[in-house]
Amino acid sequence: MDARTSEVDFKKIRSYKSANLFKFLFPHKKVHKEPDQFASALAHEVRNPLATINLAVQMLKSPAGVLDHKLYLDMIIKASGRINDLITDLLKSWQPDEMQFEKYTIHELLDEALAMTEDRILLKNIMVRKDYSSLDCKILVNKQKIKIAFVNIIINAIDAMHSGKGVLKLITRSINGKCVIEIADNGIGISKENLKNLFTPYFTDKAGGMGLGLSTTIDILKTNHATVDVQSEGGKGTRFILSFEGIQQS
Repeated sequence: MDARTSEVDFKKIRSYKSANLFKFLFPHKKVHKEPDQFASALAHEVRNPLATINLAVQMLKSPAGVLDHKLYLDMIIKASGRINDLITDLLKSWQPDEMQFEKYTIHELLDEALAMTEDRILLKNIMVRKDYSSLDCKILVNKQKIKIAFVNIIINAIDAMHSGKGVLKLITRSINGKCVIEIADNGIGISKENLKNLFTPYFTDKAGGMGLGLSTTIDILKTNHATVDVQSEGGKGTRFILSFEGIQQS
């Protein structure tokens, strides 16, 4: 079978149900020892659905928003539910839990991450193109944590692109016994100086940003035995290339 390239139909992607985010992100002891970091991570994650709500409200206030009234209201309801789930997860996270690793196909994981960012993509009118390998790799990961990493990278790509002109590419390949995922955008790019500090906690070049999304992402990738290479150039976009060990092909 040849590799397939397609544009995304979000209606075919199943809805994502929130799992306990924070007890996957932070072990029980770490929550007590680093409350400031924990609170900052909560604030960072809550800001994503809040940004979706803000964008949806802006569209409702515009003349064009009247045509898609129900669509934007549904986005607000979903984002509000996500915030409620995050708070619920915070309350549950004080109980210790062991991190579990299981085998999942990368196409399933990427599609679920896309579903979690669907509203942001629609609001910014971003085109999504998938170029998936015909051999769907299976990787041994913690599903909830690795999806958080994918979502953080995708959201950064969305934020870096201009509304109506952005193209988000998701590419999968098997190379030398490894499963490789590429998440690319045609956004504003990253300067060489900022690229050096990309995963440094609290470093950000976004107005109002917290600098925690990618620092959390690199920790998750390391925990799941993945490596990351970031290639970027100002004005020409950015590519995150993720490589996972221990694959199976089906």
